[in-house]
Amino acid sequence: MEDRDKQWFIAGRWQEYEGEARANLLRVLGVALFYVVELINYHGLNLGFVQMPKVEGVDRGFHMAMTALAAAWAMTGWGVWICLERRIFPERMKYLSTAADFLLMTCVLLLADGPRSPLLACYFVLICLSALRFSLPLVRMATAGAIAGYAVLVGYAFWFKPAERVPRYHELIFTLSLVLAGVIVGQVIRRFRAFADDYAARLGART
Repeated sequence: MEDRDKQWFIAGRWQEYEGEARANLLRVLGVALFYVVELINYHGLNLGFVQMPKVEGVDRGFHMAMTALAAAWAMTGWGVWICLERRIFPERMKYLSTAADFLLMTCVLLLADGPRSPLLACYFVLICLSALRFSLPLVRMATAGAIAGYAVLVGYAFWFKPAERVPRYHELIFTLSLVLAGVIVGQVIRRFRAFADDYAARLGART
């Protein structure tokens, strides 16, 4: 390994470590915020100036299932935090934590309105979250995970919940948007490395 590539690898691993910590913090914060919304959907909210009635269809069974998924997601974040605190950071951790995010997000959507749910936007959030580790393979995996998760939702709606089906052009537009989001995030990481290399070259030329 050339010295330049070695230095990039070392710097990249530190950035991945810091990025995993930030991603985990945002993961836990996101789960907490969305669970607050779930509580409002289940119980309703009336503060006088702000009123949000209880959502139809959000019964006790649905609420308990969502609570279990939120707890599993929080435990995932806790597990990642424990590993990072103990400086346990294998190469595969970022892939495992990202896979857990997409698995749990897809489970939430299967319980909710599937391809009709506004929570579909969270797939884009998870793709953006992968960028914090500055890893192109992870971004590619996150994009593939989002597309696979959406395909599961579409297939489940087609076979088991016809009321949740969306038109084909909706499916196509959303899938293409996921692909473009992954490409854009990947290009940001590529530009970051080009910027870092250019800066290092200019700094070396001055010495």
